[in-house]
Amino acid sequence: MKPHPGTHFDRSRSGQVLVIVALGMVAFIAMVGLVIDGGNAWGQQRETQNAADSAAKAGATVIQGVYTDADPTNDPTNGDVGCAVEAAADANGVELEFAEYTDWQGSPLGVDIVACAPGGGGAVPAGAQGVVAETFQDFDTYLMRIVNFNELTARADATAVVGQTDGICPASEGCGAIPVTFPRSLDTCDGTNSRVVGEDEWEPIDPDVTPLTASNLVIVPLCTTGPGSVGWLDLGCGNLQQAVANPCHGPIPIPAWLQTQTGNVNNLEDDLEEYTGTVVGVPEEDDQVLRIPIHDNTCRSDLDDDEPPADCPQGPWSGNGNHLYYHVPYWAGFKLDGAYTGGNDDECDEAPGSPFAGGNGATGCLKGWFVSIIPAPGPIVAGPITPGNFGALLGIVLVN
Repeated sequence: MKPHPGTHFDRSRSGQVLVIVALGMVAFIAMVGLVIDGGNAWGQQRETQNAADSAAKAGATVIQGVYTDADPTNDPTNGDVGCAVEAAADANGVELEFAEYTDWQGSPLGVDIVACAPGGGGAVPAGAQGVVAETFQDFDTYLMRIVNFNELTARADATAVVGQTDGICPASEGCGAIPVTFPRSLDTCDGTNSRVVGEDEWEPIDPDVTPLTASNLVIVPLCTTGPGSVGWLDLGCGNLQQAVANPCHGPIPIPAWLQTQTGNVNNLEDDLEEYTGTVVGVPEEDDQVLRIPIHDNTCRSDLDDDEPPADCPQGPWSGNGNHLYYHVPYWAGFKLDGAYTGGNDDECDEAPGSPFAGGNGATGCLKGWFVSIIPAPGPIVAGPITPGNFGALLGIVLVN
């Protein structure tokens, strides 16, 4: 059959349409890939930034030891800082591009942090008060491969410095850290005075929102046996009675491992009652808010060794007794309403307050209200610190 006169097929135009369609599909896929891979890149960048923050803070936390350790021979080394920075990067699944020391303002000192070498690598340089760290990670693309972008890189840096707390009420005015640490969970004691671990955590109450009453008064048990319950701490203020009667501001890094102190808890009741009013269950002006370290972990060293194991670093305080260490990630403001540490304290299993301490009559307790959670004992501000300045309360602050 012959084509009708005047009719003819343009095969070249048909081929052009196919090319245009193909190019359009490539462009469409590239645009979709930009959205998908762009979202993935944003997520990877955020993870890389978090990793940089973590690495800088880990290094600065080790540097704290230069300023809080009374014995310079125990100061952390350059290699110790390197171990902390590298471990933080590894834990976050990123590569460490570089890490360098900074001053208190976050300005680089031009001294690199060496590779991990526990106890080695030389001393931390003078004036070093912070760490700047840069991390990166390479990640594969999805649809952008069609335009020959097979891999992207996320890169981030962060600077953290050791800072002092600001706005702390001085010990001379009756303020300070009471030498006891509580677990973050609501615990009770069993019939042998051992700890029964609870699942819920202490709930802070904002007095400006919720009135403090006998109905929300809490009873914090002081179980006498079993590691991980209450810990009476050596904060460098003398024995337990002296530490309660005359609180001091020793070096308090956050977070920290704090070591216990031996002492007769039964002798503390009169001193603790100096911080309370006269009517239990009723908030009074004489009920003072005390800063109390809250712990989330414990560690026991080999009793034959003077030093705790490597995974349980020694805090800035000395101690003895059972060699139990408490890990303190934050502090709490506790409005003390009643103290019962004299032994045979039936008040610990009676209203007002809850939950009842449990156990037998020898169980002690404190009654009061948790009124705040304190990431550190006061706002952390950057500023120059002198080694051995044990009047300072120290913490870590990100400055970049």
